[in-house]
Amino acid sequence: MKSQDTSKSLGYLMTHADQIIAEMYSTRQPVVITRNGEPCAVIQDFESYERQHDALIMLQLFARWKNVPASRKNENENEKEMTPKREMAKAESKLRKFRKAG
Repeated sequence: MKSQDTSKSLGYLMTHADQIIAEMYSTRQPVVITRNGEPCAVIQDFESYERQHDALIMLQLFARWKNVPASRKNENENEKEMTPKREMAKAESKLRKFRKAG
C-alpha cells in the first residue's frame, strides 16, 4: 500500500472530507488517516469494502472446507448437519441476495 500518497491527517480530514472522499472514489484507493503522525484509521469506498468483505468470507469458508476430511466433503445432501460445501453455497446465495437488494 502506498501510505505516503494516500495518508491524510485527522485535522485535514475534518476540513476537507468532501474532497478526500471524491478523490478516494476516483482512485479506488483507501485513505489512511493519521493522528499525531501515526496511522489511526482507514477510509475505503463502499464497493471496495464489499469486495474485500466478500472475498474474506469466501476465504474463511474455503479454509474451513479445505481442512475437512475427504469423507465428510461428500456427505449425503439429506443430512441435517451443515457441511462446508453447503455453508459455502449458503454464503454465496446470501451475497447474491445482498447485491440485488442494494
